[in-house]
Amino acid sequence: MCPPMWPWTEDQSGYSERVIWISLAAATAIQADLHLDTPTQLHRQDAPLDAPTGLEGGLDQLRAGGTNLAVQVLWPPRNAEWRSHTFGLLERLEAEVERLDDLSLVRTPNQARRVAEEGGIGVMIALEGAHGLGEDWRWDLYALQQRGLGMVGLTWSLSNRFAGSSADDGGGLTDDGRALITTAQRAGLLIDVSHASRQTTLDVCAMSQAPVIASHSGARAVYDHPRNLGDDELRCIGATGGVVGLNLHGPFLGGARDIEAAAKHLEHVRSVAGLGAVALGSDYDGIIQPAKGLPHAGALPTLWESLAARGWEDDELEALQGENFMRAWAAALD
Repeated sequence: MCPPMWPWTEDQSGYSERVIWISLAAATAIQADLHLDTPTQLHRQDAPLDAPTGLEGGLDQLRAGGTNLAVQVLWPPRNAEWRSHTFGLLERLEAEVERLDDLSLVRTPNQARRVAEEGGIGVMIALEGAHGLGEDWRWDLYALQQRGLGMVGLTWSLSNRFAGSSADDGGGLTDDGRALITTAQRAGLLIDVSHASRQTTLDVCAMSQAPVIASHSGARAVYDHPRNLGDDELRCIGATGGVVGLNLHGPFLGGARDIEAAAKHLEHVRSVAGLGAVALGSDYDGIIQPAKGLPHAGALPTLWESLAARGWEDDELEALQGENFMRAWAAALD
């Protein structure tokens, strides 16, 4: 038995909503982080999102760094009962959004823009690894979408019934994976290929009817690491209208693991996939070793200043900071 048709309410999508978003595209600058693992730290540390210390992507850090659209990730680790862990993290995140006046759950670009205009921070929910869905994965996907899920990562550091992972070179999309992509995209959900194998990424791009996202990845031509994307993967993501969010984990950046290394990855993605494909997905609070000079989300202005010094114009920085993602998100809902 399949879940019911997934109705969009007027507040979630619909043609008029998208037209309004297009008309407001330049109204308020969006700074988006496409991958924050803060829900995991809320669980591990038993800490609130506004804790004064201990978080890289907490409320204070987001505020200080200018982030006004935070993609908060539900990540089921190896040693957990995956489905229950996924929903447990969601409940913890929901409680924080309800408790804090600064935060608002957003389901569309237009909602995110309105929250930013009012001085708040929009929260989009993402799933890191479809292994976090249960056996009746359509029902779980439906339930998560009804509670605000906007992005689905196919894999994490292990292959699953849907797709191969870059960690174990598990091959490409499976039949279940193709069904998942079709189902998710019909519901307006973004598909995230970070952690996916090269073949999975190419398979997803080949069948996708919407922009494909790599929420937190880098460029393999800059630093050869399995978690970074080859030029063929960058091109195929760019060709779908998607974006690549730069991961700020130092061991993925290579070189001096600093701001200059981060800039080189961004500039390579730009040169191969186009300006419209660059974005940021820090992976803060994901048990990372942050790039030197970028210890937490509050330090992000340092990155923008460094890129400006390298010749990035204001409109190019705005594209990187959030407008590219807003465009891809709107296209996925369309």
